[in-house]
Amino acid sequence: MYNKTLRVNAVRVGLKEVKNLLVDEAPLSQWQITNGGSNLVRECTFKTFEQTWAFLTQVSMRAHLWGHHPTVITTYNRVRIELTTHDIPNDSTTPSSSGVLSDIDIKLAKQVEKYLELYSPKK
Repeated sequence: MYNKTLRVNAVRVGLKEVKNLLVDEAPLSQWQITNGGSNLVRECTFKTFEQTWAFLTQVSMRAHLWGHHPTVITTYNRVRIELTTHDIPNDSTTPSSSGVLSDIDIKLAKQVEKYLELYSPKK
């Protein structure tokens, strides 16, 4: 098996810009900003356990390929995905322990939405 990670440098995205994206872009309207603006969170419910894990497999493979791994919490057919970036320096030029939002978080959130369309989650 060939495994290649396409690691790119993340670019911080301001909270105001993220809020605008969540309002202006339909695919992101179900995402919530949490943890003081440092996390994007999406919760969804699937019809079956099998659909849940098919979806999670897609997300995990894409996240690994991009070198950007979300926090995933799952129970049977329910999933919570949390996105944040830890390797962007904060104001003191050291990595932020709580994370910030980046362009990669936005890109992965959009990809997650594409996978959700494939696996038809319940509303």
